[in-house]
Amino acid sequence: MEYQANNESLNNPAKKLPAMKREIIENLMLDGKNCQETAKLCKVRKETVVAVRQSMEEEGKLELGSWKKEVSGLLANFVKKGAERLSNEIDNVPLGQLPMALAIAIDKVRDLQDTPTITVSTRLTITQDELNKQFILDEKKNTDITLDT
Repeated sequence: MEYQANNESLNNPAKKLPAMKREIIENLMLDGKNCQETAKLCKVRKETVVAVRQSMEEEGKLELGSWKKEVSGLLANFVKKGAERLSNEIDNVPLGQLPMALAIAIDKVRDLQDTPTITVSTRLTITQDELNKQFILDEKKNTDITLDT
């Protein structure tokens, strides 16, 4: 048996908001605040603000989608022309002039098309004591290892 979700069955954080807080979020969005700023000001999750923004677009209160599509198209055209120019004139164009603008435009196209981005970062902190213990273990295993001080 297949199951198809509808809007009523999906978990929509905007539906759980008190009316007053939703009104504040809507006003901030209409004033041009982005989702992250609005979430901080209202002390809600960014996903909640995004859900409110989407419902505002569906209700016709906010026309962000058409603006984003138009600007995204213009930037995509700029990126295409820049890439073509860079490709055609790579021998004549100083490398420092075009790539930075092209890289920024590529990022902006991704942002306006709501492309998900993920940054993964790992950090390893090693103390001097941990290093010393490892060297001592290695020294016991292999007598050829010497430590210079």
